[in-house]
Amino acid sequence: MIQFSRWNEATIEVIRDVCSLWNQELGNEFPISERLFIQNSFKCLHLLEEGSFIVHCDEKVVGLIISKVTREQVDLLPNKVGWIQVILVAKEHRRKGIVMKLLQMAEKSLRNCGVSKIVLGRDIHHYFPGIPSCCSDTLIWFEKQDYQYVNKVQDYYRSVSSGIKLLKTDLVISVLKEVEQGALLAFLHQSFPGRWEYEAIDYFRAGGDGRHFLVAKKEGKIIGFVRVNDTESPILGPNVYWDAVFPEKMVGIGPLGIDRYYRKNGYGKAIVEAAIQLAVERKAKHLVIDWTELDTFYKSFGFEVWKEYHQYEKILN
Repeated sequence: MIQFSRWNEATIEVIRDVCSLWNQELGNEFPISERLFIQNSFKCLHLLEEGSFIVHCDEKVVGLIISKVTREQVDLLPNKVGWIQVILVAKEHRRKGIVMKLLQMAEKSLRNCGVSKIVLGRDIHHYFPGIPSCCSDTLIWFEKQDYQYVNKVQDYYRSVSSGIKLLKTDLVISVLKEVEQGALLAFLHQSFPGRWEYEAIDYFRAGGDGRHFLVAKKEGKIIGFVRVNDTESPILGPNVYWDAVFPEKMVGIGPLGIDRYYRKNGYGKAIVEAAIQLAVERKAKHLVIDWTELDTFYKSFGFEVWKEYHQYEKILN
């Protein structure tokens, strides 16, 4: 018997079952851990409980949908935008109307929250910046539900075995010190207000000490930054979500930003090279850059396209 229950009724045991379902269906390319699922869904402040559901069949988890809306920091994050973070049903239970019912319930709840646009993926603490290109049937299905294609983005990958020659500039590039946290947040607020600023606040709120940021300083002033993520970070960054696919250590690079007044001086290239060198020093064998359209820029460092995503959204009337 098929049963639908609200997400706020979930328990740790259900989370384990959800992760088992996920890995059964997606684990070859996107292996999930309980830690990641708890971070991105179960404990995410932006979870819309009334728009998130679990599906059971004979007490076994066979599907789920998770919806989100902005719940805090509305000055930094999109307003009147809702997200479908994930919708997943076991293969043997598809083509039975379950997926359609999940989407309809989620869309109704998002409408009731005053949402005017629904985005697939790209949520705060997202798993995917769009629908993975390997899920071609999913792309077609959402198009039939009036979701419109807007863009394609990629994740990039390269292996590492040794350090690289660093570009010489007049910058001082170093790992962020704890006493510099305020300066970094002030820089982000001025130069990159929005999601990157929010994610940095989130990192420090979770107990981050700064070692996952490199900052570029000119005459003592921060003019650029880059994240250098690993699984030891208190917040798992999206460029290390799928580290279990690799047998050795993986490090994620990004996001990256240089203040617009200092661009076109080679500073972006310099800080990426410094990030790669730091990853080598931290014994990484695999590097990933997530959610970007900067094909030529990252290929210049030896990165190649690893995964592709198609971004879709739906305007609500």
